[in-house]
Amino acid sequence: IKMTVKDKVLDSGRTKLGVILSDGVKSGINALFMPGVKVGSNSWVGPNVVVYQDLTANTMVMLKQNLEERKLNT
Repeated sequence: IKMTVKDKVLDSGRTKLGVILSDGVKSGINALFMPGVKVGSNSWVGPNVVVYQDLTANTMVMLKQNLEERKLNT
């Protein structure tokens, strides 16, 4: 698992590593964090969001979804 530390990508030397969450982080249902991701303090991660990279402190990430409804020709 590789992590970014002080703008350098380093190998953690581990085969398993979860997310590193700072104080005050809130995450929604089904939020997914890739291995080695760091989330800064007081950040919000909305439901169904996949976090691929580090988030700085006081960041909010939400998933926008557009639904399209059509009539079927029967």
